[in-house]
Amino acid sequence: MSQLDRPADRVEPGGPPDSARGGARPVPAPGRDAVVRGGFARLTAALALAGVVSLAVSLAVHAAVRRTGLAQLTSFDADPTYAGTALMTAAVVLVVGAALLVGVRSRWWAGTEAVAVVAVSALSTALLAVPLAGTRYYLGGNSVDQLFRTQFLGRLADDWRLADMNYADLPSFYPSGWFWLAGRYAALTGTPAWEAFQTAGIATAAVVPCLALVAWSRLTGPRRGVLAGLATAAAGVYPAQAGPFVDEPYSWCLAAFVPVAAVVAWRGFGDVAPRRRLAAAVAVGVVLGLGAMTYTLYAGFAALLVALACAVRSAAAWRAGQGPAALRGRVAALVVAALVSAVLALLVWAPYVVAVVTGGGGRAAAQHFLPLISAQLPTPMLNPTPWGALLLLGCLWLVWSVRRPGPDADTARPLLGVVVLAYAWYLLSTAALAARTTLLGFRMEAVLVATTAVAGVMGGAALWRWLRTTALPALPALAARRREAQALLVLGGAAVLVVPLQSTPQALSSPITTAYRDYTPEGSNALGESDPEREDAWNDEVLAAVDELGADVVGASPDQLVVLSAKYELFSFRPWRGFQQVTPHYANPLADYDGRREQVLAWAASTSPAELLQRLDAAPFEAPDVFVLRTGEDGWSVDLARDTFPAEPNVAWERAVFDPALFDDPAFEVREAGPFAVVARR
Repeated sequence: MSQLDRPADRVEPGGPPDSARGGARPVPAPGRDAVVRGGFARLTAALALAGVVSLAVSLAVHAAVRRTGLAQLTSFDADPTYAGTALMTAAVVLVVGAALLVGVRSRWWAGTEAVAVVAVSALSTALLAVPLAGTRYYLGGNSVDQLFRTQFLGRLADDWRLADMNYADLPSFYPSGWFWLAGRYAALTGTPAWEAFQTAGIATAAVVPCLALVAWSRLTGPRRGVLAGLATAAAGVYPAQAGPFVDEPYSWCLAAFVPVAAVVAWRGFGDVAPRRRLAAAVAVGVVLGLGAMTYTLYAGFAALLVALACAVRSAAAWRAGQGPAALRGRVAALVVAALVSAVLALLVWAPYVVAVVTGGGGRAAAQHFLPLISAQLPTPMLNPTPWGALLLLGCLWLVWSVRRPGPDADTARPLLGVVVLAYAWYLLSTAALAARTTLLGFRMEAVLVATTAVAGVMGGAALWRWLRTTALPALPALAARRREAQALLVLGGAAVLVVPLQSTPQALSSPITTAYRDYTPEGSNALGESDPEREDAWNDEVLAAVDELGADVVGASPDQLVVLSAKYELFSFRPWRGFQQVTPHYANPLADYDGRREQVLAWAASTSPAELLQRLDAAPFEAPDVFVLRTGEDGWSVDLARDTFPAEPNVAWERAVFDPALFDDPAFEVREAGPFAVVARR
């Protein structure tokens, strides 16, 4: 019987599974933890080692791809080439084939998990590094949401201290954990932050499935863990309604671990020894705390899952006759998890919390977003593709296993809870419209897909077990074709994983193409294009003008300049402090976004240089040192956004137009750079 036939942490040495002995309650093997195989200390060590190894492998593979001329195999010019896809397809087939071969073998070789970590990390890196080999940008380039992410990374690469991504002298409202680490990498290597984003994003996409592989190995058995790691890698790169999940690497690294946290919490709040429950509570608290440091929405969702697991398990224990004792130990463990998570979260949230408590908070628009994908329930498991079939198999396995006796229920029940709560979150997000906000329901699609993909692996293992132990013995005609039936099932499993992984360059063609076509600080893109009719072609001249005026006129370094810019992409290339964020939805509530917009409009309404200077001095905000304004026949302008939630698009733009004569004064120095006027105030 292969390891796919039973979880290793639920079988007594030398005996068959408990379910085979009449469905009795599973008994943990002596010396093994009832929550994770081998205990949390070994799990922590294994995760740390896997993280270091997968990161090293990812960095090495990424560097090798960049230096071996693969950029010429991934052209996104007029004549595309699929040579890179051919290379990745071969790698995908080899890795998936090896994983399935290991899974169906009856013997588990020592060191296989380590080899799997290396293979999955290398494959996950290649999936993104090969198609991006010819550009220095990450998926999405420097457009739309990636614009603020590269700006945030640039801020934290310039200075290790936590700060707002845009505004001067404000604590960060956006969780800084991932960006701080990526910023330290950029600073230590001397890599421009916007370029380091690619390395950090690809490394995250490689490390996450490896950590998931190790975690699921300890929770469900090593063979299932290897396949769960591959499924997690596929979930990250296979676009859903919300797009590819790896384009937002800092959220994907938490979304992929929400189902892990749910299983650990469910088992930890079960009938286990107090010390094991405490260890589980600490582990869950660490996940929630790191999540709050990285992506608050998923951390809140996971915290709700943990609380519900505690409530359900406590109620079941009470009904079983444990009385108040059923509550005391579990509630105490829940408090421990909350305290651990709070301590970790405050490492990045403390400055903002202090600022709100001492000075009061402003209006946050971060959740004012209601696209169609957030108004409809996602059904990725109904897509007529092999990947959709895996997710559907996962859903079927969850429903089938949740009430059946045996160890599978300890995994199926919390995973089904994740799926149910994810859909409930969509409905709660709709209810939140009554308060003129949302819960960003579409973000739950990543959690839903990651959970059902892992459940699909468990379902495949159960199907394999049923074929070997029930179907073949019961049907003599089929038993005679035993090898053929098993081979067909293995080929089906291979197709399910190969199809989404090998199609990465085509499935992600839109964000990849953007990465090639977006202009860099040099005023050109990865294709060598530099069209003077495009504003981006003047990036180098605008940046040089601001730097020179900042040094010669203002007397400040780039990180000290406050800039009001009509071209927000420039903030990705310099650590300037922005007077205004590109959109209210990523703006710090403490910055008074609406007040700043009205202030700019008031400045533009000035009738003379003297009046403009007076208004700049009287402003309640630190006035810009430099203006980067778009020139036109009607004057020099800057576009300002306004929140229009629940409309989609959720912003409207209005233009503040300055009369060029307002800057005809010795207090200002003006430089022209293509379609822009750069104005510095002395």
